[in-house]
Amino acid sequence: MKATVLRALFMWLVLFIILQPLFSYIDYLLDLQVKANTSYITQKAATEGMVTSALKSEVTSNLTALGFSASSIQITSSTTSVIDRKNRLDVYIKAPRISIFPYNFSSQTLPEYYYGHGSIMSEYID
Repeated sequence: MKATVLRALFMWLVLFIILQPLFSYIDYLLDLQVKANTSYITQKAATEGMVTSALKSEVTSNLTALGFSASSIQITSSTTSVIDRKNRLDVYIKAPRISIFPYNFSSQTLPEYYYGHGSIMSEYID
């Protein structure tokens, strides 16, 4: 009986050790998707001179397809009005980090958000 209990507890530890690289890779891919969507919205906003609500909803739908909550995704821009050509346009995306790690083995806390920042020169021509 004692050996069975020890074996069951040991199997959970082995399972966590085996799955940890997979969890880290999923976390990396989610971070990469937030950054890719930031780049996408930044390039699209350059031609329009600002981040429009249509662009925000498109990126929000992209991120909700990955499992993020639509209400928790924050998309901000350096401007709320159309800016002329050759002016800098900054776009920021902040999405909550999904807790996929069952246990934190280190004393450091994990980040709570995925961040994306993109900057580009406006290409808007009136």
